[in-house]
Amino acid sequence: MTLETERLILRPWEEADAEECYKYAKDPRVGPIAGWPVHIGVENSRQVIRDVLMVPETYAIVLKETGLPVGSIGLHHNDLAEKEDEAELGYWLGVPYWGQGLVPEAAKELLRHAFEDLNLARVWCGYYDGNEKSRRVQEKLGFKYQWTNDDVPVPQMGERRKGHVNLMTREEWEGFITLYTPSMEELWFRQQMMADPETMSYNHAWGGIIPFPKEKWHDWYDFWIVNHESNRYYRYLKDNTGRFIGEIAYHYDSERNLYVADVIVHAPYRGKGYGGIGLDLLCRAAKQNGVKMLYDDIAIDNPAITMFLKNGFVEEYRTDEIIMLKKEL
Repeated sequence: MTLETERLILRPWEEADAEECYKYAKDPRVGPIAGWPVHIGVENSRQVIRDVLMVPETYAIVLKETGLPVGSIGLHHNDLAEKEDEAELGYWLGVPYWGQGLVPEAAKELLRHAFEDLNLARVWCGYYDGNEKSRRVQEKLGFKYQWTNDDVPVPQMGERRKGHVNLMTREEWEGFITLYTPSMEELWFRQQMMADPETMSYNHAWGGIIPFPKEKWHDWYDFWIVNHESNRYYRYLKDNTGRFIGEIAYHYDSERNLYVADVIVHAPYRGKGYGGIGLDLLCRAAKQNGVKMLYDDIAIDNPAITMFLKNGFVEEYRTDEIIMLKKEL
């Protein structure tokens, strides 16, 4: 089986990949921290490919740009994942490609494959103490900490280490949402959603279809994003496969209080609690940045009031038209 992402192809390993495998697996920064020794030659890499990597659900991470493998990722059954509906996620990547988001990109697709195609119930993932890169990857993917073992055997290295174990269930994967800053092209995608009468994404948020010709897009972007950058911010919501599902818009007042302008979910994803998850993510990010209080004013007939109240907001005051809600952080 072959899987695909925006920048990558995930395909089975082949013996012909030995030279590329050795190029990265000979680096002492790659294998030992993951629990396996450096490769000592091309033939050693070829043997590892035959004996270890050429197994079901293990994939070479191949760059679309070059067509060459730069790492490996797979789902394995072992002592941690003994049941038929469980697997452990493992991965490594060549040093020249660290810090480019390639492992999270590959892992997101493999997790989709695990839960949607293979119908797994749980995926485990672990790292040895000191492997901070792997820890951060697992946190970004949404894995949750389970336990730490101070005396884990590492057979290939002939030693014992402290190991940390994380887990993701199918239910957690289905509800996992990330909050991120959109690019200019993604902002245009949002405008297309607003204007498309077939998509009908945001139409009942604004009360009708909003015509928005693409030739006017750059003017809109310059006005809101460039000229008002210090006042108006957008964060998009993506689901576990990287699909756009909605947005949050907000701004700050002169005292750095944060005001939520919009929490909008694209029509196909409504009714699943994503708006509340996104609002919670924004609240947590604001708290980390030292914001003391968040506000939003909502029309009194807006059903989103319930979402805000469930997320810790309280009513500050109301008029005949709006309710002002606030939350202390």
